[in-house]
Amino acid sequence: MIYEIRINDVVIGTTNLEGGDPPMGFVFGTVTPTENYEFLSGVVKAELYEEGRDTEIKCESISFEDLTKEMGEMCIEVTALIDSYEEYDKYFKHHREAYEKQFS
Repeated sequence: MIYEIRINDVVIGTTNLEGGDPPMGFVFGTVTPTENYEFLSGVVKAELYEEGRDTEIKCESISFEDLTKEMGEMCIEVTALIDSYEEYDKYFKHHREAYEKQFS
């Protein structure tokens, strides 16, 4: 699944949110920036959506770490703290299932 990161309804980047920490409520992944992306660092006022949809995934916070200058190549990561267990399970059930599977 591809997710869009938007600021003021403008898509600034996409991500697969390939990682997750279900007990803590976090998802994270590498960002592919769009032409609208500008350097971001720390917690920013952004929104998260499934690609092509207009229903926002409710997040407590979204933060960026842009190490492009330090690495000499594109290196942007995003971490989102999802608002609730129900919201996490609705969009990121695969992360929860993978987490639980390691204990069975």
